[in-house]
Amino acid sequence: MALSELGVIDITGIELIDSSPLVSKADPYNLPFFDDVFDLGFSAHFAEALFPLRFISEMERTVRIGGFCVIVLEDCFDDDLNEIKRLFRRSSFVSARNVTLIGLKMTRIIMRRIASPP
Repeated sequence: MALSELGVIDITGIELIDSSPLVSKADPYNLPFFDDVFDLGFSAHFAEALFPLRFISEMERTVRIGGFCVIVLEDCFDDDLNEIKRLFRRSSFVSARNVTLIGLKMTRIIMRRIASPP
């Protein structure tokens, strides 16, 4: 289903390589966006991150308070899930669910962005 059918009217995609017109080249460890500008941050490439904490930190920085951070990665279990949840320092856990995506067993993790601790 096209995202526009779901009511999504504005999408900004980034990747390490340029894929115009929908995806722009950007560094996931230093995103070229202001703080709190997106309703949703999504990644299916978290498992490839060389610096996982920095990757998550940038996602959280650009997602507004009340917005969601979603990552999809290879099927993971309790220990891995807990380790990933600890990387989210400005978000609260919403859910984790095993899903099948393009024939692969994956885990989808949803976090909700909260106000930063004082």
